[in-house]
Amino acid sequence: MQNSTNPKLTPAYISGLIQADGGFHIAVDRSKSNKLGIRVTPKLILSQHISAKPFFKDLMNYLGVGHLTTNKNEVQIVVNSLPQIKQKILPLLDLYPVRSGKFISYLKFKQVVEMMELKKHLTAEGLAQIIEISYDMNLVSQRKSERKLELLKSIGFEQGVTVQNPIIPILPSMDPHFVSGLTDGDGSFFISFRANRRIVVSYTVIQESSSKGVLTELTKYFNCGAVYDLPSAASRFQVENLDKLINHVIPHFAEYPLYTVKREYFEIFSQVCHLLKERVHKTDEGLQQIIDLAYNMNKEGKGRRFTKEEFIQKMKAKSSPK
Repeated sequence: MQNSTNPKLTPAYISGLIQADGGFHIAVDRSKSNKLGIRVTPKLILSQHISAKPFFKDLMNYLGVGHLTTNKNEVQIVVNSLPQIKQKILPLLDLYPVRSGKFISYLKFKQVVEMMELKKHLTAEGLAQIIEISYDMNLVSQRKSERKLELLKSIGFEQGVTVQNPIIPILPSMDPHFVSGLTDGDGSFFISFRANRRIVVSYTVIQESSSKGVLTELTKYFNCGAVYDLPSAASRFQVENLDKLINHVIPHFAEYPLYTVKREYFEIFSQVCHLLKERVHKTDEGLQQIIDLAYNMNKEGKGRRFTKEEFIQKMKAKSSPK
């Protein structure tokens, strides 16, 4: 890896971030640049909200590969150079693998990269196999089977072709830095304000259903929490117990830090959890302290039913004598 302005970044953290916000893609496009008329381009794409652009510049410098793209709402690191993928991305993810359903996609991605290294994409049979793999590797895909059949037919394989699936090895235990990278992508620290001075705190991580196994691993890693299936073909790992958060979750992130804006959210979350443990919210001054700290923490409070000022007025009204 190249030198970085953030020396604490680790390959395992990057693997966790790829687990959350990364995608493996094999682009298969029409082209006049070769005799088969089809160009194959492997891509690793890592995406976050545009606010992560400074961090992504640092991350790309650490990796030493790829290029940065942005639009109004999103920043991406795109690595689509075959040599860069072969020399930098595959070694990183072989040593610090992504997990569950994304790991299966990675193995197929790697299979295509290695076939291309052997020039198999320049033969009709090899290209047909790559097309089959590329349409099968992402478990949630917008690609249409009609398009796949059209591509196969154009190179003489109307009935498709058999592809040998990669062998799935047993993975090592989940690395602590991986957990932080995963959280910087798909994790959240919630502080919910309820009636009667009730404040609910929770740490969550969401994954597509194909990667539910990652969340089950988190319950073992933190020795707490539970996994719930969601209506949207996804699952959620969640810890709501205050003692578990203070004794299991918070110490992890104190030792293995986050690098996006979630680091600020975690620091507020940690303060609030300890204040709740001390029951300071039972006094007007303590409740005001927690509200000032956390009410507008996520998305500047835009997800709240009431503004910070409205909520304070409601609490005052409830606590004032009749």
